[in-house]
Amino acid sequence: MRTDADILIIGAGASGMAAAIQAAKDCPGVKIILLERADRPGKKLLTTGNGRCNLSNRDIDISCYNHAAERFSQVLDSYGDDTAFFRSLGLITREDAEGRVYPLSGQASSVLDVLRFAASSSGAEIICSADVTGIEGKEGCFTVLAADGRRFTAGKVIAAVGSPAGAHGYDNKQLIASFQEKGIRFRPFSPALVQLTVSGLPAQLKGTRAVADTALELEDGRIFGEKGEVQFGDGYVSGICVMDLSREYDGEADAVIALDFCPGLTAEEIAESIDAAKTARAESPASNALAGIVPKAVGETVLKQVCKDVFRRKTGSLTAEEIGSIAKLIKRFTLSVSGKGPLKNAQICTGGTEELNGTTLESAECRGLYFCGEIVDVDGKCGGYNLHWAWASGRAAGAAAAEALRAEK
Repeated sequence: MRTDADILIIGAGASGMAAAIQAAKDCPGVKIILLERADRPGKKLLTTGNGRCNLSNRDIDISCYNHAAERFSQVLDSYGDDTAFFRSLGLITREDAEGRVYPLSGQASSVLDVLRFAASSSGAEIICSADVTGIEGKEGCFTVLAADGRRFTAGKVIAAVGSPAGAHGYDNKQLIASFQEKGIRFRPFSPALVQLTVSGLPAQLKGTRAVADTALELEDGRIFGEKGEVQFGDGYVSGICVMDLSREYDGEADAVIALDFCPGLTAEEIAESIDAAKTARAESPASNALAGIVPKAVGETVLKQVCKDVFRRKTGSLTAEEIGSIAKLIKRFTLSVSGKGPLKNAQICTGGTEELNGTTLESAECRGLYFCGEIVDVDGKCGGYNLHWAWASGRAAGAAAAEALRAEK
């Protein structure tokens, strides 16, 4: 049966364009169509890395991803050459001190441009404003349905439709329901790499930043830890370390964030420092007792929790018991987690399709249908790991679809 395309890719974002480029490279002359819901491709890509596009990381490792990613380790290994891939498209990259990889231009638009140019030069056609709502048929004769009534037929289909995360995210509920009708299972999406809302956050901490060892303690006893700068907002905590921890929280169970504001010191060493301040500036306000140890707002918050009348006292009046309690609170300052930030604030989602071939990303329930990018149940830490998955999984799916086409000829 004659079709509109040999390979039809749903989504012209990061993974979708990578899939098109790889498929065209491996099977020259193959007819590829990308259907993009937005009015132009790659909108979400432009917002990554604060507009600079943190496209990968020097230290890619399977441990930086969720447990589900282990079955796709071969995909990450086989297509982990991001720098070489982009250099072949004419893009030069650079690394920062933490290993994050960016385009040398410092602009996400450079990444999008080389992807668009390469996809178009390979003969792939990008059709925008095509909101896909369903899929019918089977391998060799799929029909993809658009919301405006258009129908597209193809021998192979690659779903690179993303997730609901971010300002340009989309829930794709109708399309996912269509996939589920074919027996394909999905783990529900949940916002990740997002701030955590907390109850009882002291107002004076709003706008404060503090370096801390941060732990997410779940009610089932599991504990996840990260290090870095914590940012306090209006009823929430954020920062890269907190956003990484948000991947481990389902948004519903009871949880606690525990902060160690002096990870390099013991409680006893902190107490000694406070005692030294007590001796050196006995007549200064007690509210300044931690001025040499933690940020001012953090110090005042800790002191108020131990000494309710701290603003009426002198540093010299602090008792040994109070100093001990203050030191312990600096080492373990806890906040009750009440939820996650909204999907529009999330960089990615956890969840997605679960049962795919670990090498080809082909659905076990529907041959000829492949998945890549955010719609797959793979999520990584902040720092370029998720875009690395987008490139790797897109290229793997594109290569697998091309190989299947070659085998059929």
